Amino acid sequence: MESRRPALVQPWLVPARILVDMSETRDKRRRNDLDLFVLALVSDQVSTPYELKTAAGLSPGATIPALTRLLEAGLVLQGKPGVRGRTDHRITAKGHSYLKNGWKELVEDGPSGDLDADLRVALLAVWLGGDRKLGADFLRRSAKKRLKTMTTVEGLDDSASLPPLALWYRRLRSTSADAFIKGESAAALAMAKALPRKLQGKQKQGRPTSKS
Repeated sequence: MESRRPALVQPWLVPARILVDMSETRDKRRRNDLDLFVLALVSDQVSTPYELKTAAGLSPGATIPALTRLLEAGLVLQGKPGVRGRTDHRITAKGHSYLKNGWKELVEDGPSGDLDADLRVALLAVWLGGDRKLGADFLRRSAKKRLKTMTTVEGLDDSASLPPLALWYRRLRSTSADAFIKGESAAALAMAKALPRKLQGKQKQGRPTSKS
């Protein structure tokens, strides 16, 4: 049997705005805000990969590495395996100290332009700082940052030198990317309006029951 090689992405067929999103700085920033958000959830007793998935919608593929980094940094401690091998975690004194100030650094660094990452930072500003205005402003800045990534793809005007198939792929891919970015920007503005004034107490799990 012939081994299948992964398809290579041709740089000249990918919109420039997509390539901008693939920076190492952004990846590192996303890890930082994810780690801090997971740490905040652990402090709120959402402490296993299973709970992080069911309660917060975070995938094990993201949270397990995050928990490993928190363990290595001494920010959490690992408990004994429980039911079905699920291992809980608890925050350390060092973790509490990092949680207290770490979110401020993320806000000061400004939005990354990644909608999920910026939402996490905004919620941390509300939950840890009690500052809804700061969180909402952060999301509005995130919306502007996303729109700024909409740049003209180089070479589209030189249509005579491009095969029609390649040209139309680039044009339609660019249109699709524009629509996606505009949608994310609008979503960030909507979330800014919908942010709660404060986040306090633990909510009961399960769906609310309606009274007849």
